[in-house]
Amino acid sequence: MDIKLAIFDLDGTLVGSPINFQEIKKRLRERLIEYGIPEEIVGDLTPMYESLFRIADEAKVDVEELKKMLEELEVERIRKSFIFDGVKELLEFLRERDIKLAIFTRNCRRATELALSMHGINSYFDAIITRDDLPWKEIKPNGEHVKKILEHFKTPPSKAIVIGDHGYDIIAGKRAGTLTMLITSHESGRMSFSVEESAHFEIPTIKDALLVFKRLLKTFVVVPAYNEEITIGKVLDELLAYFNAEHIVVINDGSRDNTKRIAKEKGVHVLTHLINRGLGGALGTGISYALKKGAEIIITFDADGQHLVSDALKVMKPVVEGKADLAIGSRLMGDISEMPFVKRLGNFILDAITAVFARKYVSDSQSGLRCLNKECASKIKITCDRYAVSSEIIIEASKNGCRIVEVPIKAVYTSYSKKKGTNVMEGIKIAVQLLLDKLR
Repeated sequence: MDIKLAIFDLDGTLVGSPINFQEIKKRLRERLIEYGIPEEIVGDLTPMYESLFRIADEAKVDVEELKKMLEELEVERIRKSFIFDGVKELLEFLRERDIKLAIFTRNCRRATELALSMHGINSYFDAIITRDDLPWKEIKPNGEHVKKILEHFKTPPSKAIVIGDHGYDIIAGKRAGTLTMLITSHESGRMSFSVEESAHFEIPTIKDALLVFKRLLKTFVVVPAYNEEITIGKVLDELLAYFNAEHIVVINDGSRDNTKRIAKEKGVHVLTHLINRGLGGALGTGISYALKKGAEIIITFDADGQHLVSDALKVMKPVVEGKADLAIGSRLMGDISEMPFVKRLGNFILDAITAVFARKYVSDSQSGLRCLNKECASKIKITCDRYAVSSEIIIEASKNGCRIVEVPIKAVYTSYSKKKGTNVMEGIKIAVQLLLDKLR
């Protein structure tokens, strides 16, 4: 993927402390009552920082005095902090690849700078935005917190990723339009309350982020294309928002129109078949090329405009996280209202036939949106030149012990894309071809 900027939360993501935030909340409550704030005004202090502005307003006191109380507690906590395993290795890896690094945190600046200095990681970050640097209503989960960093680096949201351990981090990233990565197992440093929010990618600890980034930065997209001049430009523009041009491979499968020219103008890599070899031939060429170029993850993506890049990110997720070897985007598990009946029927027939040979049922065996890791892709031997390849990939993957999962996606059907792909007659041809291959 074409990641230019990584934006990290600090507390609970990079560093932790034996003093948890429940304890900080308890001590802050005691100090506020000691200061003379009635208990009923103090409330439950969730979230703590924002609550101080409410309390100051209701109690008619200077909010700066209340902020100093919280700041002192945060600094005390940070003085006892520790850095999580794998942080320095990850930061070094990203910096070596010219990825800009930034911090966005709800901590005060004093505590933030102390933490970065104590643990020897302050030099890694090109920008640090704490709660002190924004109006209080703009700190995360407000997307403005992230947007300030994007503006500083002049980086499009799709080229940035937010990494954090709390739903607030993920919400802020999503509101700003970035990719997101959630750390699920860090307890030390986590806020005193939880907010459920799904991220693009999830990892147990920050140490696991290194492997995920290695996979993301070596993700290739294989786009088979035959006479797709109407759609190829828009499809590539959408892919280029997230993926590196050098890692997008268009297989111009003997096209007689402007497919090749348009793809080359987009700056992606174009491989050309002099004659039309069919979907299987194109995928075989593209996957082989990606593996030779060191791909860790390979996505196949149709050129006719029926897939959404947002769905490609969903299909990537289980493979990038190491939970699957092959993920297939299933239109049949999502909204099928736009899918023509003849295609549904053709898919149903092929799903049943594929299940017999693969000994595994896949609800949308003919989906063109799939994701493979390099180990699984290396084990698949493609022999079918045409549409039977979709079934063949599942059969080969199953035979070789690859873990296969399905991810619900939406297919975008237009009058153009409805003419493409499989139907009942195509399904019969594929079934016959698969049977003949098995009898050889």
